[in-house]
Amino acid sequence: MITTQEFSYKGLGQTFQGVIAYDEAQKGKRPVVMVSHTWVGQSQFEVEKAEALAEQGYLAFAIDVYGQGKRAKDATEAEELMNEMLADRQELLNRLLLAMAEIKKHELADAAQVAIIGFCFGGKCALDLARSGVNIKGSVCFHGIFDPPGLEQEEDIKARILVLHGWEDPLAFPKDIVALGYELTERNAIWEMDVFGHTGHAFTNPNANAPDQGMMFNPLANDRSWLRMTHFFKEIFAN
Repeated sequence: MITTQEFSYKGLGQTFQGVIAYDEAQKGKRPVVMVSHTWVGQSQFEVEKAEALAEQGYLAFAIDVYGQGKRAKDATEAEELMNEMLADRQELLNRLLLAMAEIKKHELADAAQVAIIGFCFGGKCALDLARSGVNIKGSVCFHGIFDPPGLEQEEDIKARILVLHGWEDPLAFPKDIVALGYELTERNAIWEMDVFGHTGHAFTNPNANAPDQGMMFNPLANDRSWLRMTHFFKEIFAN
């Protein structure tokens, strides 16, 4: 039976409100997978992803980057909330590190087995956490945004990285895919990418229906990317 619970944590001068999901029938500690949200803020979309991960045997944690009560009602609010974070990538990283530190304290968490996934803005978060050099097992970026954080980070990237992306994504063009590959290679990361043809941004979101803006749900890319992530986690958590 999958159980979901609110998970509040404090730090950096405020309170954050995430959601955890786990299988009650499973005994003992288990790997942790953090789920980083889109530009809207922590929502039912991420909770459902956390529940699906819990079914696979993980302690899943839909994190809250913006702070308790900060959720966008429309695109204008979403842009404002996201831009506040993008203006200070160190603060964004600090919030990711805080979420990781708090979930590792949970009684069901195997603190040595932690990974993160993220969607859109959350994909950027997943990459930023890996870029920090923190010792986590893996980072999975779904239709993310690739620009580096501009922080002084030169040590090797320890997390294995999986990027799942649409070739026609207007928020990260093919040239950006190549640039990310060079960046990760220079940081000695173990990385791989699955790039889906005829696929734009937000391909995992059933509500995405703006083809004129390059944003469209793609059932095939959605299913294949989730399956690829599933295999990726089985591999990294086995080692």
